[in-house]
Amino acid sequence: MTTANMILAGGLIVLDLGACMVIGIKTKGKAQDAEEYFIGGKKIGSFLLFLTAWASFSGAGNFIGQAGRGALEGLSAYWLWLGEGLVGGIIMGYILAPFLAKFRYLSMPHFVSGYLYGGDHYIRRVGGLAALMPNMVWPGAQIMGVAYVLEQVFGIDYRVAVIICGIVFIFYTVSGGLTAVVYADALHGTVQMIFAVVVIYYGLKLFRFDFGFLGAQITAIDPAKWDLLAQEPKIIITGFLTGLVGAISNPIFWNRAFAAKDVKTAKRSYGITFFMNIILVFLMISIGIASLMFTDAGDQALVWVILNKMPPICGIILAESVLAACMSCADTHLNCAAANIVSDIIDPDGDLEAKKSIKYAKIATLVTGIIAIVSGLYAPFIYALGTYGYTVCGGVLIPMFIIGLVFRDKKTGNSRLDIRAARIGMTLGIVLAILFEIIPALYQILGGGVIPAIAGTVLGTFGFHAIFTKGRGKKYENN
Repeated sequence: MTTANMILAGGLIVLDLGACMVIGIKTKGKAQDAEEYFIGGKKIGSFLLFLTAWASFSGAGNFIGQAGRGALEGLSAYWLWLGEGLVGGIIMGYILAPFLAKFRYLSMPHFVSGYLYGGDHYIRRVGGLAALMPNMVWPGAQIMGVAYVLEQVFGIDYRVAVIICGIVFIFYTVSGGLTAVVYADALHGTVQMIFAVVVIYYGLKLFRFDFGFLGAQITAIDPAKWDLLAQEPKIIITGFLTGLVGAISNPIFWNRAFAAKDVKTAKRSYGITFFMNIILVFLMISIGIASLMFTDAGDQALVWVILNKMPPICGIILAESVLAACMSCADTHLNCAAANIVSDIIDPDGDLEAKKSIKYAKIATLVTGIIAIVSGLYAPFIYALGTYGYTVCGGVLIPMFIIGLVFRDKKTGNSRLDIRAARIGMTLGIVLAILFEIIPALYQILGGGVIPAIAGTVLGTFGFHAIFTKGRGKKYENN
């Protein structure tokens, strides 16, 4: 990149960071209670909801991470996309989001506990811890995405870039809560759409818009990379399920659905968002596969391709758009993490007075942001950061959600399952998810923790329900 282009790209980044700081200043003190801080007082309209949802979804995971997965895994990377982008996207965008928009809950665990399990504090608090994992981990992955780009484009030290970007998004997220996040995302979502169009166009030109040509080229380099079934069945199944539960359990999309002013708004905004994401993720993986014709850059394939195989304008857009993508995803997760900490874990009854709840929310946002900076400095592989958190969250809370709906008593509104069994099943699912992710010997058995998480939650709940209700002669009803 020429000096002039570097100056232009740097100028755009400075303007973006400055605009975010202004948003933080302008929205400071606007939120008067927890509902305004976490879901914007349930006043978010269609246009802003679409931009914030799109901006949040199209972070470093979809831009850099998905292309990186394509380069590392080849066609096998599409299995996770089938779960996350296609099946998960359809369920979340067209079914789940409009349903959730009917309610005023502050978080995913708040809904699961309050709507299905009688507001049980244990389920809400443990669910809050499960949802907190991706919300604390994913911002670090986003900061990594920004830092990698700034390092390669401008030669800025990676650690310095992590700290600077971290400070900015922490500031405006702490200051204005969801309102600040939504306005920042509106800016960033617009930038990301421009980036997606430009990069996808030039990315497809790498293989002449011809997947037959691409297949021939990749087969000549490494036949395994053009084999959809190259991986073991357990890896394929785990990849699909991880993507699926990740898409439908992503806490940020539950929170955005709760923030929508009405069902129509959620249906329209989410429908467009997930349709675009289905296409985006597929094409980003494809570009990552195409990069194998030129480089072995792995998870940084997209950055390499843009800087070396695309016109200079793409490099300029890259720097700003990746910043936009990563900031918009990171700020959303910070806001959700604060909701998990304050609303789900500290104050599940909502007894805190408004001023104190806002104070706690800002402290929680600050602490989570600092953790994100630290994880961005020291954690490996950009996409693994996010998938790990979603394995725990989705593998547990989604089964709890489905079980609760299926066995929900229409009269009481609560699940007919023994509440103690639900608590045990949930706990067992979390423990198994973590063990099968962090212990290499267990990881090799099933390729991750999502299957053990689902199995532990479901079998534990039904197994202990049978034990606790044995001999009662009637179904258990929660108090």
